Amino acid sequence: MHKTSCEAVLAGLRAFGRWELGLLDRAMSLSEEAVSDYFRLSEGFWGRHPFELRTAVQLLPNEISHECLAQVLRLRRPASEGRLRHRDFYRICLQDHNLLGLIEREGQRELLGPLLVYVLTHELVHVVRFGKYLRLFDASANERRREEDTVHRLAADILTGVSLPRLETVLNFYESRGSMHFAQQ
Repeated sequence: MHKTSCEAVLAGLRAFGRWELGLLDRAMSLSEEAVSDYFRLSEGFWGRHPFELRTAVQLLPNEISHECLAQVLRLRRPASEGRLRHRDFYRICLQDHNLLGLIEREGQRELLGPLLVYVLTHELVHVVRFGKYLRLFDASANERRREEDTVHRLAADILTGVSLPRLETVLNFYESRGSMHFAQQ
């Protein structure tokens, strides 16, 4: 599934290993289900608003950030045969090096699983809000900051009912320090 590290290794960035990728698979399933339940999404929602998840070894140089734990990009596929219009999709770019750096700074390896659940839930909330036109993808810096606060509150609300060890620690960390502190080195 994950290609051999190329750009990330060339850039000297840390990337997820087998253990972290296993956590990521479980976190993605949990987050997608929680977000779908919360927004009461139809079975076809993710098919109409597709997204893909990439980790460091799959990121292009312009998709690597030292400022965040993850970001959502909107990309466009050309019209396929039999279709007249192009199709937008979203790419969630996890920043392995920032996530691993945060866990290392906090000295609590067991926080990575719940942190991944929070980050993926947060990014999926963005995808839902873009897909439902609750928020436009292109926004000013001030609008983006307000949107980050809104999405954080929604993600925290979604995850309040999820039973997962150490998830509350992650939510409290975000609440007390803000999302920008997570990625700071």
